[in-house]
Amino acid sequence: MDFRFGMVGHGHITGQFLGAMEVVEGAHVAAVAGRDAGRAGAFAQQNGIAASYGSVDDMLQAEELDAVYVCTPHPSHAEAAIACIDAGVAVLVEKPIAPNLEGATRIVDVAQASGVFAMEAMWTRFLPIYEVVRGWIDDGRIGDVRQITASFGFAAPVMPEHRLFNPDLAGGSLLDVGVYPLHLARWLYGAPPVDYGVVARVGETNVDEIVSISASYPGRGLAQLSSSVVANLESSAVIAGTDGSIEIPVFWAADRAILRAGGQEATEAMPHPANGFEYEIREVVDCVRAGRTESERMPLSLTLEMAGLCDEIRARIGVVYPFETEMGQ
Repeated sequence: MDFRFGMVGHGHITGQFLGAMEVVEGAHVAAVAGRDAGRAGAFAQQNGIAASYGSVDDMLQAEELDAVYVCTPHPSHAEAAIACIDAGVAVLVEKPIAPNLEGATRIVDVAQASGVFAMEAMWTRFLPIYEVVRGWIDDGRIGDVRQITASFGFAAPVMPEHRLFNPDLAGGSLLDVGVYPLHLARWLYGAPPVDYGVVARVGETNVDEIVSISASYPGRGLAQLSSSVVANLESSAVIAGTDGSIEIPVFWAADRAILRAGGQEATEAMPHPANGFEYEIREVVDCVRAGRTESERMPLSLTLEMAGLCDEIRARIGVVYPFETEMGQ
C-alpha cells in the first residue's frame, strides 16, 4: 500500500523533500497545508500535489495520512506536530524540532504518551557514507581519534525580517546550521561534550551570526565546531587520529569520504539517488510500517539532549528569543 505523506509548510526546504520523495518507492506527498489556503493551493498545483489546505486541522480532518512532514518556521513546529500526533499521525519534524528544550519536550512527551511515531529530521544521521567512515574508525585505520574539526557557514544578506536574522523566528546560525557540526561530533564520540567553551558574534537583531565552539568529549577527544550565517566557512569535516585522518567533504550532505593513512589516500563515494533527504524519508516509512514509535538511529532522547545543549550554548552567549521571555523562561 502506498505511504501517504502530508506536509505542513511550503518554504524553500520543501523542494529538497519533494525531490527526494521521487526516489522513495511506495511513498508520495498527498497533501500540503499552509497558513494561507491560496498560497498552499498554488504550491500544490506547481508541484503536482493532489490536495491543499489552509490549516493543519483541515488537512488532518480531510485526509488519511501515514505521516506528516512539518517544515514551518522553528517556533511553530510544536503546535503543528502536536496536532498531528493528537490525530494519531506520525510526524517528521524539520530540525531543530523546536527552538528550545521546552518545545522539544512538549512534542516528545505527547508522542510517547500517545504511542505515535515522531522523529527530528536530522537527515545527515542517515547518509550511507557515514557507515563507511565508522568502519574505517572501528578498524583502526586512523588510530585513536584525537580531534574533529567541522564548520558550516554561508554569507547571507542581513535582512532583519528574514528567518535567519529574525529573533521572533528563532533565527541565528546555531539552530539553522550549527546543529550539523554538533551532531557530527556527538555521532563520532558517542556522547555529549564533557566541557566546552563558546564565543559568538551576536548581531544587531540579537541573534547569533557566528558561533565557535571548542569542546572536549569522553576519552579526551576534542572538537572545533563553527557555524555562521554571515561568513562562508569551510564545509569539510576532518577527523584526525594518531595514525591518519578522514576528510568528509560537505559533511552535512556527504556522499564521499577520503581516508589518508600510511602515506596513502583512498576515496569512497556513495552518490545519492536524489539529494540525501531520501534516507530519512525511508527511515520514517520503515519505522511506521514496522509499528515503531521512534527511530533507533535518531532517537527522541538524542533530540532532547541536543535541544538542551543548544539552550545551554545560547545561554552562554546571551541569545534569548522574545517568545521565551514572554513565556517566562
